[in-house]
Amino acid sequence: MKKIRQLITLLVKVGIATIVLGYLLHKMGLAKLGDTIKSTAGEWPWLLAGLVLILAPLLWSVERWKTILDALEMKLGWMRVGTLFFIGLFFNAFMIGPTGGDLIKAYYTAKETHHKKTEAVATVFIDRVVGLLALALIAGTMILVRWDFYASNPTTRLFAWPVLIACAILLGGSILTFSVNLFTVFPFLKRWNHIKTVGTLVNTLERAYNAFYVFRARPSLLLKLMSQAVLIHVLFVCVAWCVGKALSIEQPFLVYLSFIPMVGLISAIPITPGGIGIREGISIQLWGVMGVHDEKAFLLGFIPYLFQVLWGLPGGLLFLFNSSDSLPPLSRDVGD
Repeated sequence: MKKIRQLITLLVKVGIATIVLGYLLHKMGLAKLGDTIKSTAGEWPWLLAGLVLILAPLLWSVERWKTILDALEMKLGWMRVGTLFFIGLFFNAFMIGPTGGDLIKAYYTAKETHHKKTEAVATVFIDRVVGLLALALIAGTMILVRWDFYASNPTTRLFAWPVLIACAILLGGSILTFSVNLFTVFPFLKRWNHIKTVGTLVNTLERAYNAFYVFRARPSLLLKLMSQAVLIHVLFVCVAWCVGKALSIEQPFLVYLSFIPMVGLISAIPITPGGIGIREGISIQLWGVMGVHDEKAFLLGFIPYLFQVLWGLPGGLLFLFNSSDSLPPLSRDVGD
């Protein structure tokens, strides 16, 4: 029954993506989009620059996840962490949606340890949350600093308010989570420990939560992770700027910094696989405010995503030739 629900959910998301993409392509016109693609291909040095540059934030993301693993005393080697990261990137791009790669990373990381499975899964979730918080921090800061800009147009104002509210909820919830230990403040959460199934679930949740909570005692490490995540997202904005140059979108970098994180934050909502269609549609709406044609705004949203898809291809090869059975057990790297 669970697999059937998952399949139905996936089919619904694919259906939404197909409808949205179909609408956008019909609105733009395939002829215009084709002409824009041809002219953009002529600016291949900028596209190549973007394709090469995006490798920097991806590799930095590997380093960030390894930092989290090290903090929880799971000393995986660089090669193994990189292998699992790019396998996750492959599944994000080609398989089961925006969190599919996280599930694969969590599965293989947990499979390789016999005593810290919950914590291993938690590291993937922590990494995702840190990245999302950094994205919210950038988007929220830009909205507050440039409020006059966002409020001056109905379209930007329409997107600014919900994004600002979402940022406040994410940041506020994170501060609350790291300020108090919920399992200490609410001891009734442990009252059902004597019930086998419920007790196991509560114990698992507590172990996962404690993996988060350990960073409260190490604020400098948390600050390092957040700083890394912010810079990683800024590099993604630089990739979009390179693509914008190829598309002849002559806008200041500040405009890219104002729009790209906002698009990324909204498209992170798992409405469609990989945010396909949602990301391009929002890009068209926002960049239209700056007078950018629909077909160019569409490609500005799609091409950086395509770059990640291309870098996900090696992850497929790593998945085929580096199964967990062929890797030495994690217990060799982590003390009991």
